[in-house]
Amino acid sequence: MKNLFLILFALFTAYCNAQKISEDHIDEFTKNHVKRTDWEGLTFEMKAVTSYRFSKIDNQYFIQLKIMLGDVYFSINENDELMLKLINEEIVTLKNIKYTTTCVGCGSTGFNGSQSQGINVSYNVSNEQYQLLTQNTISKIRIYTSKNYIDLEIKKKKADILQKALKLLE
Repeated sequence: MKNLFLILFALFTAYCNAQKISEDHIDEFTKNHVKRTDWEGLTFEMKAVTSYRFSKIDNQYFIQLKIMLGDVYFSINENDELMLKLINEEIVTLKNIKYTTTCVGCGSTGFNGSQSQGINVSYNVSNEQYQLLTQNTISKIRIYTSKNYIDLEIKKKKADILQKALKLLE
């Protein structure tokens, strides 16, 4: 009985941390090949709750972020930066695709936070940046907003899951 419990626990743990592709299809209008990962939580702190998913449309990569900074209204301008600090001290700088402002529920990936102000933004990831991110662990991020910037530590477990999600797009 004890062995059965251990096996079930191991399977449950593996399932909870498993990354998968949520979309993989050819868009019927544009004929683009669209591939996206599931949403995954990145940080859950008093100052910010963030989630992400990765997309690949044809040969272009993107990271999409959902961000909640309490019940605060803010925006992120086109070309505002998302900076990713790697464990080797290298900085990868991504640019926001378009001006976006907060709205109720926009930073949420489920019921939790669905009544709070949040934002959903996308950043371009070049092929070179993609390769760098799949080979190096992220330790910290900096998100620039209309209010200021916010620095967030990324826990090792979350960084490992992020790297696995990236590799699913290969």
